[in-house]
Amino acid sequence: MTDEQKKIPVSLITGFLGSGKTTLLNRILRDVRGSNTAVIINEFGETGIDGKFVEETKEEVIEINNGCICCNVRGDLIRILKDLLVRAHKEGTQLQRVVIETTGLANPAPVIQTFLMDDVMRYWFEIDCVSTVVDSLHIDKQLTEHQIAQEQIAFADRIILNKQDLVSQDKREALILRMQQINPEAEIYNVQNSDVPLDKLLHVYSFSLDHTLRIRPDLLKQHHHHHHDDIQAIVLRDDRPMDSKRLDIWFSYLVQVKGESLFRYKGILHVAGEKRRVLFQGVHMLFASNREREWKQGEAKQTELVFIGKDLNEEELRAGFAFCLGEVDEFQSKGA
Repeated sequence: MTDEQKKIPVSLITGFLGSGKTTLLNRILRDVRGSNTAVIINEFGETGIDGKFVEETKEEVIEINNGCICCNVRGDLIRILKDLLVRAHKEGTQLQRVVIETTGLANPAPVIQTFLMDDVMRYWFEIDCVSTVVDSLHIDKQLTEHQIAQEQIAFADRIILNKQDLVSQDKREALILRMQQINPEAEIYNVQNSDVPLDKLLHVYSFSLDHTLRIRPDLLKQHHHHHHDDIQAIVLRDDRPMDSKRLDIWFSYLVQVKGESLFRYKGILHVAGEKRRVLFQGVHMLFASNREREWKQGEAKQTELVFIGKDLNEEELRAGFAFCLGEVDEFQSKGA
């Protein structure tokens, strides 16, 4: 690095499952289009569903699947970043920014630690901002049941209270107070659809090591572990078209009966008679779907679903999936 070159800024997007991180990422990508930005998306499950929800972009999008970026795939993050540096050098280009979207189950501390303790990372990169997206409707439950949700808020420079249209004014005010109790130094934004002014998130260099060390004095020590063994990610795939009426029946059952145990579910549907891809996503009992672009010529038409939750019954989910494919005329509705 020459004296004229600045360190490459890193924007870290975190937040619990279903909070709206990918929506925020898409907004950032539209803003930085053509600026040689690398995007790294980490997912808890084995499949890269989130990457398929990212809008088409010329920026490089890299997925790290089948693990949490703060645990067993942290080495992959370092390797990918070093590879990007080497390639940029060979091509005579300059990487302008890195945006990292963590899985909703990631503790930001070890990710931050990566850029502070690895010599190469510390030399080339600088954390610009840690933005935590919060699901205003479900955050109280998440904070009660998952320590990770609190960690994500505590390490933020910017707290984005998303889905404000789904809660009352009294609830909004109570949420602000609760966020300030957890992290009194972060700036808080009340938004819908992750629509926060990007000049508040990019090129702000709001990350403060002093603030972070007050929250986590042991941040610069090597050992940080958290466990989510009771949380599963179940992936279902098939090339055959799904029956729309049966999908409605199955999803209605899942939302009403199993919604409490479903932290996050999303995917792409290949529906019989439908020329467009159908995207669906939900958090607990809040569910939405929409018809997206048409399937491209030569593109494999495939349904791919991922369910993330606690104590999920994989056999029952597969039975419901088979029901939507017309393999069986009913699906099991017993068990957890």
